[in-house]
Amino acid sequence: MENFEQVVNECYKLLKQNQSKYTVYDRYYRGDHDILHNYAMQDARSNMRVVCNFPRLFIDEEVSYVLGYPINYIPYDNNEEVIALLDRNFSTWEKVHNQELLKQALIFGESYELQYINKDGDFKATVLTPLNCYVVESEDAESEVILALHSYKKSFDETEYIDVYFENFIYHYKVDGDELIQIGVDTHFFNGVPIQVMKANPERRSLIDDIKSLNDSYNNVISDLVNEVSDFRTAFLTITNAKVEEEDLLKMKKSGVIVVPNNGNVSFLIKNINDAFIQNLLETLENKIYQISGHINHTEKMQSNLSGVTMRSRLISLENKCALLQAQLEQVIKQRLKNFFDFIRLKTNETYDYRNIKIKFTPNVPQDISVTANIINQLQNLVSQRTLLSLLPFVENVDLELEQFRKEKELAGGNYAEILEQMTLDEGGNNE
Repeated sequence: MENFEQVVNECYKLLKQNQSKYTVYDRYYRGDHDILHNYAMQDARSNMRVVCNFPRLFIDEEVSYVLGYPINYIPYDNNEEVIALLDRNFSTWEKVHNQELLKQALIFGESYELQYINKDGDFKATVLTPLNCYVVESEDAESEVILALHSYKKSFDETEYIDVYFENFIYHYKVDGDELIQIGVDTHFFNGVPIQVMKANPERRSLIDDIKSLNDSYNNVISDLVNEVSDFRTAFLTITNAKVEEEDLLKMKKSGVIVVPNNGNVSFLIKNINDAFIQNLLETLENKIYQISGHINHTEKMQSNLSGVTMRSRLISLENKCALLQAQLEQVIKQRLKNFFDFIRLKTNETYDYRNIKIKFTPNVPQDISVTANIINQLQNLVSQRTLLSLLPFVENVDLELEQFRKEKELAGGNYAEILEQMTLDEGGNNE
């Protein structure tokens, strides 16, 4: 690349420029909303600022829906060896990593997966965000990352360091004022830049963009209401046809007794709040927030006789949205598998094809296991046992479950009824 140093400096400037925009998303997810900084304060009045953090609620809900259950890998060629390889190398970190990758993508509109080989020689990946990473993508149909810049600081060191990934090299810089000073160059094991872009949607638009103004309005309305109610504690005490000194007021406050002449009168001067209007306004804002975000309010009362299909239909908007997220995440995981298999080929000379692996997501929604069990019974001898077991949400590793099932059948001489009987006897003995 010509003018490489100039490109790196331009990328660093763009990273710094974008941080002001993306910091807002980070603040809102953490609950640091605008109302905490620009609420119209009133002197000598209650100025409580209430934050209802809808973005965090919705983002966490979508992550839980898509990745509440671990991802299952299913080989098209029934190669159980590759599944064991993936389980051995991914099981210790992949679930939490996928959740964090998706969460950051929903917060910022996009996030980045940096793949690396750790000091023990194991394949790993970590999550970067637009706050600490800037990527340059090719302008062709592939849109591959051709250059990436990662900014970070070390513990007990205020110096900002920059790692630039280009082709098979990692260029190390440190920031000195407005200058980037190169301090070293390393190579990595991967073919190209080992960073993948995880998009929340093709437009890379954050969920917070869609509901920020509504959430701000909701925060202001409910804060105003809380402050109106709080100000009642300091409502004005009106005393007519009586002369009261300041000392008398202190005595009255302490004793709770007020003495006035026959024609005197004591009362509180308070506001009449139209609570119905405020409640309707809050409900309107809340409904709009749920409607635009594609989520449902789980606190709403439902009829007790709703069928499972009807209840599931209420999730149709959220399911459609999460299906798009799964498609975006699947692309990142496919590229992860490709790089992992390339690493295995260099390490062990064993060859695997990432295109032979099917990625199966299991939505984290309430399911009627008895209905699923009936479906499995009806599909016996029509569908493979692997596929049937993958329908059960509590089976995380289908291959491990199949292997355990085979072992139990072998112990019982192929008679599964004997297995169940033996398990019942064992449980009975343990309970005695």
